Amino acid sequence: MEFVVPQMLWWLALPAALLAAYAWAQSRRARDAVRFSSVALLRAATAGRPSTAGRRHLPPMIVLAGVAVAIVALARPAVRTPLPKERATIVLVIDVSGSMASGDMFPSRLAAAKRAAKMFVDTLPADFRLGVVAFSSQATLVQPVTDDHAAVRAAIDKLQIGGATAIGDGLQVALAALPPAQPAAPAAPATGAVPAGAPPPPPPGIVLLLTDGENTDGTPPLEAAQKARDANVPVFTIGIGGRGGLFGTGGRGGVDEQLLREMAAQTGGQYYYAPSGGDLRRVYNDLGLALGWDWQRREIGHYFAGGALALLTGGLGLAFLWLHRQP
Repeated sequence: MEFVVPQMLWWLALPAALLAAYAWAQSRRARDAVRFSSVALLRAATAGRPSTAGRRHLPPMIVLAGVAVAIVALARPAVRTPLPKERATIVLVIDVSGSMASGDMFPSRLAAAKRAAKMFVDTLPADFRLGVVAFSSQATLVQPVTDDHAAVRAAIDKLQIGGATAIGDGLQVALAALPPAQPAAPAAPATGAVPAGAPPPPPPGIVLLLTDGENTDGTPPLEAAQKARDANVPVFTIGIGGRGGLFGTGGRGGVDEQLLREMAAQTGGQYYYAPSGGDLRRVYNDLGLALGWDWQRREIGHYFAGGALALLTGGLGLAFLWLHRQP
């Protein structure tokens, strides 16, 4: 829960101060009580009258609770509710080269990548379309684009280790698996220009590419990234395992972060580095929430306002019934 006007919450000090003042007043009342010389005389004086010793504190407490809830209502509490985005197509491109068998992620890099990818599938709306591409020395479309998420998870489970690292080929196969791009907005008949303010055409899909190494085979990755840019396809890249070279620039067998950053920047995507299985799951989870859902803020202050009114009415009503009876 969040608050639109959180500054109002400082006023919660008011009911807290009133509660402290009430407790102090009750302690003074106990010290100032008049002593009766005879217990029998006290019993006779109170005979037939209901005792309010236990319940006389309840109405003030209810009223103070109502004041506190009213202050929370004035702060305008709100919750964020997820709304599925319009149907989209996402292709998962996963490195299955020999280095993905490394055990620095339990039980291996590939196993950690499989778990995270399946979790990503589970976070997306049911009507999103997904495909899976595996690459090592060559790239293969192991699951054509489909809205059958169970089939996508099964295809991820079947990925096997072996071969070199052809990052560019993996991206090219993913681009070929995407549906054709939707046509742009119609041009104005008089001038042939796109009308002012017309939205750009949506991308035909999104690519999520994961690798743990440097490109060693096939199409140059930046050449494939240029094709993705020309096709209006953003590529989000994820690097796992050890970093190669100084500041991840390649050259020592680790992930080539500089290359992955350039691929993402060139296509309008973003690069992520995940040094552990937990980090990898968080990356995929964040991407699933960002790509699949919009978050709408819905204010719920009226519920608190209704609760405050009920508490104040109930507290004042009980005070009138219990503490202001005529003798």
